Amino acid sequence: MSDWKEELKETIKPSVDLSKYDLQEMLKIARDHGACSEEIRRIRQFNTVEEAMQHSYAPFWCYWYAISVIKGRWEAGEPVIMWSSRYIYHYAKFVLKKRWKEGEPALEEGFGWKQEYEAHFGCKI
Repeated sequence: MSDWKEELKETIKPSVDLSKYDLQEMLKIARDHGACSEEIRRIRQFNTVEEAMQHSYAPFWCYWYAISVIKGRWEAGEPVIMWSSRYIYHYAKFVLKKRWKEGEPALEEGFGWKQEYEAHFGCKI
């Protein structure tokens, strides 16, 4: 993870306190919604949701939870989604179905996600 992402982790605080979420209950819900066993295994190594959210796969997990379980915006997961240009784009396109201005500053030039975002939403960031 690059230095700016570490700084972002330190400066962005969740709008909803993740400590209110029970990891075991979330895993059960995720399993019931078709989460793959490999991801469940990865997450089981943690004791709390807050610990799991430090993993490099956490942006994907938050995006997946929003689209597959909540089926809509999940504000508590947004700060974590912002660590990944890929999931900023996917979250805006498939979950919010509109531009996600809060996530735009974190879009990186590399890997084409910023360009995909701009092309899909017809904007220039």
